[in-house]
Amino acid sequence: MMILNDKKLVNLIKYTPSIIVGFFAITVNVIIIKDNQDKANASIESLREDIIENNKSAIKLSTDKAANYILYKKKRVIDELKTLSQQRVSEAYAIATSIYNNNQNQPKTTVSKLITDALRPIRFYQGRGYFFIFQMDGINILHGLKPYLEGVSAWDAQDLRGAYILREHINLIKQQDGEAFYHWWYQKPGEPLQKEYQKIGFGKYFAPYDWFIGTGEYIADIENDLKESLLKSVIDFEHTENQSLFIIDNQGNILANEAKENDLALLTHSNATLTQKIASEAHTAGSFMTLDKLDANKTNKNKTEIGYLRKIEGWDWVIGSYFNSSQVNKYIEIKQQEALVLNQKKLFNIIILSVFSTLFMVGTSLIVSSLITRRFNRFQQHIEQNINALETSKKKLHFIALHDALTGLANRMLLMDKINEAIESAKKHHQLVAVVFIDLDDFKKVNDCNGHTAGDELLKSIGQRFKHAFEAKDTVSRFGGDEFVFCFPQLNTINEAYLKIEKIQQLFEDKFIVHGHEIKTQCSIGASMYPSDDHQAEGLIRKADIVLYKSKTELKGSATFYHHRLNEELQYKYLLENELRGALSNKELFVLYQPQIDTKTEQIVAVEALARWEHPKLGTISPNEFIAIAEEIGLIKQIGLFVFTQACKDILNVSPNGKNAIKVSINISPNQLMSPDFIDSMTQITDEIGLNRSRITLEITENVMLNELGKTYNILTELKKRDFCISLDDFGTGFSSLSYLNMLPFDEVKIDSCFVNNITVNEQSKALIKSILAISDAYGMITVAEGVERKEQLTVLRTLGCNLIQGFYFDKPLTLGKLQKNCLKR
Repeated sequence: MMILNDKKLVNLIKYTPSIIVGFFAITVNVIIIKDNQDKANASIESLREDIIENNKSAIKLSTDKAANYILYKKKRVIDELKTLSQQRVSEAYAIATSIYNNNQNQPKTTVSKLITDALRPIRFYQGRGYFFIFQMDGINILHGLKPYLEGVSAWDAQDLRGAYILREHINLIKQQDGEAFYHWWYQKPGEPLQKEYQKIGFGKYFAPYDWFIGTGEYIADIENDLKESLLKSVIDFEHTENQSLFIIDNQGNILANEAKENDLALLTHSNATLTQKIASEAHTAGSFMTLDKLDANKTNKNKTEIGYLRKIEGWDWVIGSYFNSSQVNKYIEIKQQEALVLNQKKLFNIIILSVFSTLFMVGTSLIVSSLITRRFNRFQQHIEQNINALETSKKKLHFIALHDALTGLANRMLLMDKINEAIESAKKHHQLVAVVFIDLDDFKKVNDCNGHTAGDELLKSIGQRFKHAFEAKDTVSRFGGDEFVFCFPQLNTINEAYLKIEKIQQLFEDKFIVHGHEIKTQCSIGASMYPSDDHQAEGLIRKADIVLYKSKTELKGSATFYHHRLNEELQYKYLLENELRGALSNKELFVLYQPQIDTKTEQIVAVEALARWEHPKLGTISPNEFIAIAEEIGLIKQIGLFVFTQACKDILNVSPNGKNAIKVSINISPNQLMSPDFIDSMTQITDEIGLNRSRITLEITENVMLNELGKTYNILTELKKRDFCISLDDFGTGFSSLSYLNMLPFDEVKIDSCFVNNITVNEQSKALIKSILAISDAYGMITVAEGVERKEQLTVLRTLGCNLIQGFYFDKPLTLGKLQKNCLKR
């Protein structure tokens, strides 16, 4: 028994240490493996949270981008409707004006029918829009949709709110210089008569027949058109693969859904409970929501997805995007199972190896641990790469949203943010901010001569120069087309702004190389300053744009800083343009006559016809102002014909044809002279009035001959053949007047008043006038001196041999009545 016990003890001594060592070795290895497994699980859980958070950020970004786009387009509905209404009415007004001008010899009824027949079939706003015409007393002349209303008065027509629709619109047109927008409520076709919808329209006064031409459209229809367009376009906004965009209404009806209608789709028309829940819980600030739906196999397991929802206020829309969190869980579970199986295999190997040798097991456990660590590191690196790729995509989307696609410069949105930031900083530190608006001069010529591709390359090159020439705090934006806007913050003096602009101009001194060709270009610049010019970003940009227009008009390539007087001048010019369009029809233009006196007899032998404008509210408008505007807006030909016709009638009334009859000089603009029907028009007018053409002197200035000398020669030669006299006005102020005297058939030369002013005190002026008189005498031309205001000037001019003079010394420009009295005294 003792032997057996000894054997047991021996066995115990023999095997117990091994068993104990093996047990502890296995226990240690199990603990190590379990610890690694716990760490792996913790890392996987952290990975899961990171992936879900990144997906949530991605769906929020794409949803906010789409929602902001919808809100922007929604906000622009009324402005776009007004713009479209005004454009359509302007087109109709142009058609009516053209028909009227081309048929002035026809009866009013005939011309009216031509106009209404031309406008009646025109449709727009996807076939809903049409034109209407009303007399200013309310009689319907044209109704494109309901012709049976034509000829009927709508003066007393009211909407359900009691407003007199037509009366109010007509009053607005009268108050707002002949054109006005109007809001009213009206029934829609096919809707109950008691239900009215708001419309916005535009009307423009048609003076020849005391009409106004207008059109209008329901705001709701334009919004519906926009909604239909947005439902098609918003779903295609850029987003990641595992996202799904959707739009539903407040009742849970699906309006747009990127996911296909199948058993795996989360949002389907059969899942009304979910869509109604989304509609009820969404709000305008945006929020995340967990979305659940039973699987297609009707098991009790839910399909769980995370969505971001945002309500579009005013349209009862909810826009959202979601991703499947269960797919994320499945992915993580697979990775977790793989790690578990791997750890079990390692544990089994460690237990087997620990039987043979504790040291070997320890070594093996270290090797296995090392292998596990390396494998986990690789797995973690792979996850980090995926996360970095997601972050890179996010940054790329953010860059695209705030930068111009062609040049890579900031776009308008980023520019506005930078200006606002600069203003806030300037408020705190009492500094200045400069906003500089740049427009390339003659950029269209680059496109026309080299192609639009070359134009784009030029814009890129300019953008690169801008980008590398200024400090990081400065912002340059491509504002649109060939326009760029700079924001220069943190300025202490306005001189720093001048230096910045000078640097911009220096960038254009070197030529640009585009497709192997050298292109030389320059820019015009307008600048505004915070806080002196405006306190808002939009205002600073607008005012810089105003002075940019001034720079391009007066001298291309120059830079101009905003001043409130420039804005006032521009507004005054726009006012004059609008008022000048109706000046002829309102009989505000008239003609005065300045006598031309024979220096020998001091008798009136001719007069110069001068156009004048007396506005009922603005008073007397200087010819230097309104003649230049008439040239710009294309009214100079009409005004010229009016002055010519009136002058011919008046001078014949004052002095009938015959010996010693008074002549008349009439200024002719370059545009008028170069018009194809000019010669025939002048001839026809004089024939109808009965004034001898030899009594008419047409005054032209030298600038008409600068570009088209050959054409000018042909026109003047033909006028001479038809007995008109030709005068060269402002002689001596141009560059080549003497050569023109040699080439062109002039009868008369007018000496500019700038020489006459100094004739008694400046020997150089006196010598110059003496030379002009000698040249004129050599060519057999009559000389007329302008601006004679003193007797001493008359005496010198008479001594030098000048033929005729005009000026305040004898008379200011006279009305027809005063001219008749002077002629009777003669």
